[in-house]
Amino acid sequence: MSLASLLSIARSAMFAQQRAMSVTAHNVANAQTPGYSRQRLELSAASPELTPIGPLGRGVTEVSIERVRNTFFDSRYRSESGLLGNSATMGDFLGQVEAAVNEPSADGLAASLDGLFGSFANLANNPASSTSRSLVQQAGRRFVQQLKQLDATVHQVADGAATQMRDQVGQVNELTRRIGELNQQVLSTGGPNGTSPDLQDQRDMLVDQLSSLVGVRVLDRSDGTIAVVAGDTMLVDGANAQTVSVNPLAGGGFSLTTGGGGTMDPKSGSLRALCELTTTTLPGILRQLDTLAQTLVTTVNAIHRSGYTLNGTTNTDFFDPAGVTAQSIALAPAVVASGDAIAAAGIAAPGDGTIAQQLAALTTTGVAALGGRSFRDFYIDLAGVIGSDVSGASQDAQAHLAMVDQADTLRASVSGVSVDEEMVALISQQQAYTAAARIVNVANEMMQSVLEMI
Repeated sequence: MSLASLLSIARSAMFAQQRAMSVTAHNVANAQTPGYSRQRLELSAASPELTPIGPLGRGVTEVSIERVRNTFFDSRYRSESGLLGNSATMGDFLGQVEAAVNEPSADGLAASLDGLFGSFANLANNPASSTSRSLVQQAGRRFVQQLKQLDATVHQVADGAATQMRDQVGQVNELTRRIGELNQQVLSTGGPNGTSPDLQDQRDMLVDQLSSLVGVRVLDRSDGTIAVVAGDTMLVDGANAQTVSVNPLAGGGFSLTTGGGGTMDPKSGSLRALCELTTTTLPGILRQLDTLAQTLVTTVNAIHRSGYTLNGTTNTDFFDPAGVTAQSIALAPAVVASGDAIAAAGIAAPGDGTIAQQLAALTTTGVAALGGRSFRDFYIDLAGVIGSDVSGASQDAQAHLAMVDQADTLRASVSGVSVDEEMVALISQQQAYTAAARIVNVANEMMQSVLEMI
């Protein structure tokens, strides 16, 4: 080996260790930077020189700067993050409905329904009492007011879910646009191995944020770019990013469509929950409330029309027959005006309370339109389903949060920077640099000896 070759080997070693120390210093500087992945300089032995005695080494070659990253842990984190987003969002919105239902309680709709039928029972005992008739009026007003308020609250929750859906779709579009831009930057600056660690870290942070909105899968490309898939929809591929929009459905609710006209069906994430809430869950609750209102109006009025008011009038309504939804239910104008318009008697005779007794019996009477359940049981079942859904969503959210934290911890154990480890690496690199510099000194002394001989 010539002295020039010896100097070349020493030179490559010094440059490589100097670059390695720069990478280590970069790791230490970013030890507390969110989303930063530990980096390392990949080194490889240089192609050997062929000599009569065999291949002779020519030093070291810098291959690339790589991130220390585990894609399995990334995939697991994003999968759990999507499930967490779905459960947490479902629990948040249904929790608002559950708070409005407020069952079981002495102030809920079930209590006001009991109060209405209980007031008819009191009226049956004293049909001519103006006080008893006034109590029926008050109980009717209270029930109507509470049912309307509950319906309005569910509508508000549905509107809030629709608004949040539009906001999150905007976030999705912004995230996918930025991921596409970073893909382009990685492609242009990644070098022969398609690596650009700092840009890739920024891109992965955006993918993590996206995963909580729409559960995503990431496909790595050989050129260093990635593709991002939500459900069966390719949101990002290289520099190209799909635009997602919210479109109303003819039957109510909303769907997510892409710029290409396709429908996106997120399998998880908060947008999955919002789609389900606005299209199925909340409209289903509203339909149940409308069923309760319509059946109550129809049933009570049918009995009420067969009775006689205090003035001897028959064929009158207790509820306004035009209001057959939870939003429009109301007492009949005559009942609002006077308690005398309440039909309590089954015959045109003073002191009869047969009709009031029949109305009072509705508290336990099964109704065919409600599946054979009483009005109270129908509503309690609805409240129970809502409570069960909230409890299930809360438990799911807690479980997925634990899994997200575990996946993040595992990820950090691989990608996180340990300052102690970096200091050990720095000492090793410094020693290697010093040894390479010593080789240069030795080669220089040898050169001096040759020159003195000449």
